Order: sequence, then structure tokens, then C-alpha cells
Amino acid sequence: MNLHSAPQDLPQGRRGRPGRPLGPITEGTGPAHRAWLEPLRDAVHGRGVTLDELQARTGRPKGHISELLRAVGRYPRWVFVRTVLLALDRPGLPYDTMRLRWVIAAGDAGKRTSWIKDCLHEGGARHRTAATSAPLDFRAFQQMHRPHYTSYASAFLRRRSLVDKAVEDVFTLLLMLWHDALASDNPERFAWPMLRQTVLERAPKENGRPSLVEAAFDTVALDLAPDPVGQVEESMALFRAVGGLAPMQQDVIVLLHLCGLPEARAADALGVPLASVRSTARHAVRNLHAALYPDSTVEEEVSGDIDR
Repeated sequence: MNLHSAPQDLPQGRRGRPGRPLGPITEGTGPAHRAWLEPLRDAVHGRGVTLDELQARTGRPKGHISELLRAVGRYPRWVFVRTVLLALDRPGLPYDTMRLRWVIAAGDAGKRTSWIKDCLHEGGARHRTAATSAPLDFRAFQQMHRPHYTSYASAFLRRRSLVDKAVEDVFTLLLMLWHDALASDNPERFAWPMLRQTVLERAPKENGRPSLVEAAFDTVALDLAPDPVGQVEESMALFRAVGGLAPMQQDVIVLLHLCGLPEARAADALGVPLASVRSTARHAVRNLHAALYPDSTVEEEVSGDIDR
């Protein structure tokens, strides 16, 4: 996208007048936020642009611009960042890179996928909702991955309307960032964190962790159990333990044992090697065994079927 929009003409008396030095970035600002903020600040310093000049070029209050450049207050909407970026006039900052870094930092700041998507709409991101207007490679990606994206979302959200909305939001955001996905090493690995974040931000929580307890009532083991009540209790304990796994281990267990994907298909979905899925699954099963049987001192060979 063109960043070379000409700035508004400044009053002659202001041009070249030194402004108040920009304060430092607020302590505690995370690395993802700094990844786009620091280059933006460097561009401001490098171009010798004052806050007064930025106010004149953007029409935004000088105090708000200062807060944006120091990471004060709420995480900023993309349209504000974009306005300042465009006002710098040839700042040497790749637009798509800055937008992608803003998206990543928004997720890191706990912003929901729907909020990020709406912000990109405000900022002029192209939005093609019709399947026929999307690029052919995107449509192929969507067709290939929608079934297990839906299955993964169903494990956490349970209600079909919530599942469909979450998956649709993921693909809408991914379409906006499709150029970045193709430029990455692996589009599947690029897309998966969007799915995970979108699903888990909407999933019910138990002690701050995503809850899979309702999934305990859908296991095959429950249908075959001679003691259904006891099986429910065992399954609930198991799925609570799954909710406490590290993100990658949790995703692998959910894909393999709740979604029923073969290991190779799970690897494709995550965008990781097959060996990584197998290794992660082994570590996850050991961790589950340790969580369920903390007093056990003998390391047992644990079956891959966690539904038993």
C-alpha cells in the first residue's frame, strides 16, 4: 500500500520549530507492542517531525499522539496508528509489516478477534466476504482447513452458532492478512494462532483455564462404561487436566483425541512436522498422567487413547 501521501501544508511559523521531546515508552510495554511502536518512533525522530506537526497533519490532538507514541493507556486502534504512519511521508516503514505487527500485538494485549477485524475495516483493509471474490489459493486453504477448524472450535465452544461465528471470524481476519500468510514460511502455522486465540477467548473458563469439561459427556468411553457416573467423574478430571496443558500440548491432544485427526493431518493443520506432533503428544500424555496420578512413582507406558 502507498505510504507516500503528501502531508498537509504547515503554517509557515511552525515549520522547523523544535517541539517538546517525546517521552519514553511506558514501562511494562510488551515486546509485541514495541515491535511496531519503536520503528514508528524512530521514523518520527528520523524525519524530525514534532508533535505539533503531527497534530497538523493528522488532525488528532497532540496529547493523544503523544500517548500513542509512548504506549500510554489503552491499546490503540489501527486507524490511529495508520493515520500517524501515513502522516510521516515516506517513513521507510513497510505498511504490511507494521499492520501485521499491530495485529500480533493486539492479540498479545488480549484484544478479541472481532475487535481486531473491525479495526482493520476502519483502517481501510480490503474485506472480501464472498467466497468467489477471495483468491483461489485462499479458497483452497479455507476448504481444506474449515472441517478441522470447526471440530477444534466445537471441542471448546460446543454451541454450533458460536463455533460457526468463531471460525468465520478467523477466516475473515486471515483473508485480510492473506498476503502476509503467503509471505510467511508456512500459512498453516501463520493461521493456527488466530484460530486458537479466537476460540479460547470465547471458551468458558475454569480457574482461568479453557474448560473442556462438557466434552467429558461426549466420550466413547462413557457410552461403553459399566459405571457411567464413575466414568463421567474420571472423564471430567481428565479434561480438566487437558485444560491445564501447555498450548501446543493441549492443541495436539484436542486434535488427536477429541477431533479424531490422524497424526499426519494434525501436523498439517498446525503447520508443524509429524515428528513434532508425535513428540508433543508423548509429553502431553506423560503430563496428564502426572496430573491425574500425582502419587505415582512408577513411570508407566501410557496408551495414546486418552478416552479409556
